[in-house]
Amino acid sequence: MLHDTKSWLDEELEAETGLEDDPETRQHFAGRAHRLARKPPRRRSVKKLLEEGLKDPRAPKFGDPGLQSLYEKEQFSELLWELRSGKEATVYVVRATEKSWPDNPEALLAAKLYVDSRVRSFKNDALYRQGRFIGNQRMEKAIDQRSQFGISAQNVLWVEEEYRQLHALHQLGVPVPKPVAHAGNVILMEFVGDEDGPAPRLSEAGLSREEAQEALEQAVRNLGLILSAGKIHGDYSTFNLLWHEGRVVVIDFPQMVEWDKNPLAMQILQRDVRGLCRTFGHLGLHPKPEAVLRQVWQIAHANPTRFTPMEVSYL
Repeated sequence: MLHDTKSWLDEELEAETGLEDDPETRQHFAGRAHRLARKPPRRRSVKKLLEEGLKDPRAPKFGDPGLQSLYEKEQFSELLWELRSGKEATVYVVRATEKSWPDNPEALLAAKLYVDSRVRSFKNDALYRQGRFIGNQRMEKAIDQRSQFGISAQNVLWVEEEYRQLHALHQLGVPVPKPVAHAGNVILMEFVGDEDGPAPRLSEAGLSREEAQEALEQAVRNLGLILSAGKIHGDYSTFNLLWHEGRVVVIDFPQMVEWDKNPLAMQILQRDVRGLCRTFGHLGLHPKPEAVLRQVWQIAHANPTRFTPMEVSYL
């Protein structure tokens, strides 16, 4: 049974200016999506970055060591533009290379650069870290004490966790951006969109009612497939789902938890379902959390892996 206790996700959604299901709100979403989909005008090449701020020819081309490492390893050839900046990360669009994307060396990739964990908006990182294996008692203690070393270690572990989860889900066939490489605080992955701009989030895509219904069905199926892998997204809503060529693509995985390792897994799954249902309400649909949760379990059990929590029955 889903509880009515207000979660931090609920509080953040309430802070999203009180959206309501009416034509004016849907028009707002459509207009915002159109603005975000336009290609940003400032395309910044590696040469331009060097000319603007790095006078010493011996100096690195990028201030961030992770970005510099990926560039030196020929994982990308050119930084094109900043896609978006938030409290968790800044995402850049870069040009692939034959090494990183052999089928299309001119493809676009997304470089996600995490910010310092001290300024992230996650209310409680520890909630998601429960059950994660670190393998170093000194590091784990430093993370808990929030020392400088612990913060640096946590940043790297956060990046590695998202990359690991992306890789596992992509291998399973869940529609997620294909991971390419990672270094330091940076993950390099498939760019979901085209030369004209990124795919919009479902919350901003201006979907018709029929498209919203299709998107909901895909979103529920994707959540079920994720659960079949013994995983829970941890922040599942229309804000972390992209709409690209009639397909829902799931993004943002650093807070993902494992069913058999995190004691709060069921609670986090229930919260994911509530978040999904609530944010689809802004698109004119009002799915019932209990029914959606039941469907998620049915999908997971119909597509079992060796990690599927088969002992749980919510049918």
